[in-house]
Amino acid sequence: MKICPKCLSKMKDDVNFCTKCGTKLTDVEPQATVDTAQQQSQSNSTDGSEQTNNTKQAQAAKTSIDTQAIQSALQGYWSWLLGSWKSPFKAQKTTKYAGILTLFLESLFFTLGIGHGTQKATSAATNAANSFLGAFSSSNSSTYNSTYSVGFGFYFAIILIILIAAVAMIGIAFLIRRAVGGAAVTETFIDYLNRLAHYSSSILLLTLVFFLIAISGSVGLVSMLVISILLILISLVWTITIICGVVQLENGGQLDRIYGAVITGVICMLIEGIAVSLVVSKLGDTAGSFISSMFGGGL
Repeated sequence: MKICPKCLSKMKDDVNFCTKCGTKLTDVEPQATVDTAQQQSQSNSTDGSEQTNNTKQAQAAKTSIDTQAIQSALQGYWSWLLGSWKSPFKAQKTTKYAGILTLFLESLFFTLGIGHGTQKATSAATNAANSFLGAFSSSNSSTYNSTYSVGFGFYFAIILIILIAAVAMIGIAFLIRRAVGGAAVTETFIDYLNRLAHYSSSILLLTLVFFLIAISGSVGLVSMLVISILLILISLVWTITIICGVVQLENGGQLDRIYGAVITGVICMLIEGIAVSLVVSKLGDTAGSFISSMFGGGL
């Protein structure tokens, strides 16, 4: 069947002229051809829709796979931590981020504890100043500003100082170990960092306890004694870790292990001293800022 291109009337295949408008129909394709073209167009449209659906399904599957990969990574890290707490010297193979993540968490908990303690100290100082003023003034308006808070910059700076110092000390131990072990040492720095983080993973528990004590609100002789013991244990575990990272070798090299451990210890003590001085300097800046805001926005 033919269709007139002018008036769209349907005619039989053997008709050469439209009976309504007289248009010549010899060059017009039969309806079957038109229907076939429409079917192909519909088929292409369906194929395009199917491809779009397939693309969306692939993206959803990829998102699901990424979520599963994250969950698997977290479970693997947790298993790695449990194994390191149970047997520190039985280092396990893990992802390349386990060591640096552990060092970051240790720095984070320790910094949060310091920051919370600093915040409590500023609040206590403000309350003491207000009590002192209240004892000598009959007016309640004579009070110091008590809205001071430790800023994000303080936490970021302390975390960065501790993290860089830890990585620097591991780097020094790595270089000395190569001098001690000679050509027999083939371990990469990332694997070495993961291994030392495995040795010292108990520091993560110690810093977590330090943070919990800091936010508990109790300030007294017992809590200060516990914090002092925690700091000593953290320093002891870290020192043993660095030394073991140098002397634990199957075959020795040109530099003796004892001398390597001594050199590593001295350099690491210098790095620790620099890190402590930077942290104390940051605390001093915070104290100065607090005093300025207290007198500037007080009375």
